[in-house]
Amino acid sequence: MALRGNVEEYGLPDLLQLIVKGNKSGLLVLESPTEEITLRLSEAWVIGAETDRPSDAKLGTRLQRAGLLTHGELGMALKKRVESGAPLAKILVELGYATEESIRQYVTLLATDLIFEVFTWKTGTYAFEEGPMSGGTGWLEPISVEYLLLQGIVLIDEWPTIQERIPSPNYTVLDREELPPEEESEDLVFPTDETTESDARLPIGDNERLIHELALPGTDVQTLIDRAPFNRFETCRCLSILLGGSYLTLTRP
Repeated sequence: MALRGNVEEYGLPDLLQLIVKGNKSGLLVLESPTEEITLRLSEAWVIGAETDRPSDAKLGTRLQRAGLLTHGELGMALKKRVESGAPLAKILVELGYATEESIRQYVTLLATDLIFEVFTWKTGTYAFEEGPMSGGTGWLEPISVEYLLLQGIVLIDEWPTIQERIPSPNYTVLDREELPPEEESEDLVFPTDETTESDARLPIGDNERLIHELALPGTDVQTLIDRAPFNRFETCRCLSILLGGSYLTLTRP
């Protein structure tokens, strides 16, 4: 089976739902005016994700900002990569600068970010060619297409609000307010017709608490995204909830 089309007429959620229902395998190529993403699917699991944008530097920067790699170690690894042509992930493990576990975690987070970006595309095309996909997943932990579908639908719904509250990843945390105790956070109210979003506070979960802990005044949003053990959308979603409840305040760069 081969499917081709554009995201304006047949959105990514519809395509992924078809893949999930049929438990399909094959090659999915997604293309925008500025980027091409290739996904290898095996029985509705993503086992490979590639882009035409350089990814090694992004992995190194993410690990460095997460505190798992020093500036000097990253510089040494990138130099060795130029000399040998080997993937940065392999070099980092061989030099003892990073563990296989941390490499897999952040490679998978970056791949998830890459796929979620497609849900925000205004224009683009897709081409899915069904067929068996074999071979290892490399450093990527398999990602459930059903998970991507469910989270992507939430992303489409919430992304406009998130963008309004976080206009740029260069915005910086100005101030933060103490969170309520965990036992009290379940009693916080949702916005209703009688309450505005500014005076209503959504329940605070574990993810929001971790982002709040990382959001030290003076920290920019991009650094928070890089340091958090979540994908970009989940980090921004948590930030949006904290901003909506006035637990955090951002300022322009």
